[in-house]
Amino acid sequence: MGKILILCAAILACTSIGSALHCYKCKFTFFNIPCATSNITCQAGEVCATIDGAAVGHTFIKKKDCVPKDKCGTNSTVEYVNVKYTTTYNCCEGNACNSATMLSSAHFSLSMAPVMLGFWFTKLL
Repeated sequence: MGKILILCAAILACTSIGSALHCYKCKFTFFNIPCATSNITCQAGEVCATIDGAAVGHTFIKKKDCVPKDKCGTNSTVEYVNVKYTTTYNCCEGNACNSATMLSSAHFSLSMAPVMLGFWFTKLL
């Protein structure tokens, strides 16, 4: 009987280890430009989230990470370089549920064109 209890305890311990939530982490990106993501394991009480930052009525900053459940659906205001940003926490509770939808190559090319032109002009000056 004792061996069965030890075996059951070992099985329960192993299943609880594998139940942690896995999410994507993206430190920072502008204008939905794809950023390098990594897989992370959330702590107890955390869920996956996409954090959107908006200033002057336009959303242009995005982050992905694990956040405490109580931040879900909330907004906060942050100031950076004298500009106030409103951040919104959009949460989900499945493994890798905050995965990025990648932009098509046409969208990526169009968003990078002004950056490339600006770089080219600075080289000419």
